[in-house]
Amino acid sequence: MNRRPAMPAGIGARMIVLLGLATLLNYADRGSLSTAAPVLTVGFGLDGKHMGLLLSAFFWTYALAQPLAGWVAQRYPTRVVLAVGVATWSVATIACGLAVGFASLFALRLVLGLGEAVIFPATAQIIADRAREDQRGKANAVSMMGLALGPTLGVIVGAQILATWGWRAVFVTLGAVSLLWLIPWLLYRKTAAPDRHDEPVIPVSYALLLREPRLWGACLGQFCYAYPAYMLLTWLPLYLTQQQHLSLTGMGWASGAIYLIQAGMALASGVGSDAAIRRGISLTVARQAPLVGGLTIAIVGLLIAGTRTGDGALVGVTLMAGGIGLCQSMIFTVGQNLAGRRAAGRWMGIQNMAGNFAGVVAPIVTGALVDATGDFLAAFVAAAAFAFAAVASWLWLVGPVSELSWELA
Repeated sequence: MNRRPAMPAGIGARMIVLLGLATLLNYADRGSLSTAAPVLTVGFGLDGKHMGLLLSAFFWTYALAQPLAGWVAQRYPTRVVLAVGVATWSVATIACGLAVGFASLFALRLVLGLGEAVIFPATAQIIADRAREDQRGKANAVSMMGLALGPTLGVIVGAQILATWGWRAVFVTLGAVSLLWLIPWLLYRKTAAPDRHDEPVIPVSYALLLREPRLWGACLGQFCYAYPAYMLLTWLPLYLTQQQHLSLTGMGWASGAIYLIQAGMALASGVGSDAAIRRGISLTVARQAPLVGGLTIAIVGLLIAGTRTGDGALVGVTLMAGGIGLCQSMIFTVGQNLAGRRAAGRWMGIQNMAGNFAGVVAPIVTGALVDATGDFLAAFVAAAAFAFAAVASWLWLVGPVSELSWELA
């Protein structure tokens, strides 16, 4: 009797949890400036233009370092790559609490961007190496939950710290907590059993990668998706306090609830997409449906948030966050599906670089539009236009989802 071959074990739960925690701390630290902004802007006398520059500074180095981070993730052990990255960004976050003005804070945010640059290329390579096809959605979803839960933790805890001890304590506390992640990570990697994917593979060259048109479609798709996502991450606290007139504590709880919904939708889309594959639904439908559906919900939420006040505005922002959460794990899963083991780290380095240029553009454009118009309507309409362009990019420029045959390319 022929026996069905055993399914490979795939990625372990402990590894997934540690990667999710790393992403959580990553986003808590990068969002620390947004949390501190309502008090810091007054203390440093910053207008919308200067605050936009500070909020975008992180992304200047973070985005430009992505291709290098992708190369490093495929060249060196991830234990070392992630440990160095976490240590660098944690110390930079702590140092932000010692800043004496605009220039020093701007410089420290540049360093923070360099330290955090490794997180997604390294995570993508680990998942591509270790996870089965029907595990990748869940593995990415847990990481994307960290993306939303990081701001949740940062804004709820940070708002309490901000109201009690001031903005400097926000940076010092969040950075110190991130350093603690190094302990379980280093201990786990020392005791973990060897994995079947520990053997090296020959990576796809950058020359071959850059000739792949679907890589450029994914880059445009992530940039257009990331514009409203980063507007939410960087300007939500100021939107809630300045336009919706919430207190610091109220802002913290409202922002935390919004980010929590985003996290829940990220997990639901990842788990649901994997389950769809196990039921025989095509990879393209399983990955693209939550992506396009999430972006559509985000567009509706953006338009509501820009035109309503009070509870209506909060409903709009919640829809926006839920839509972003629904599609955000698929952004990375699709890239890993297309790239495969031989190209995942480098592909995601390039794709994530393109996406994070939106982190440079969105805070600056939002600040300029708010200064020019006196409210957030134009900023939300611009974000909705980018989300619509993202739908077009993923459907028509990227198209069907299947691993590329690099040997035949």
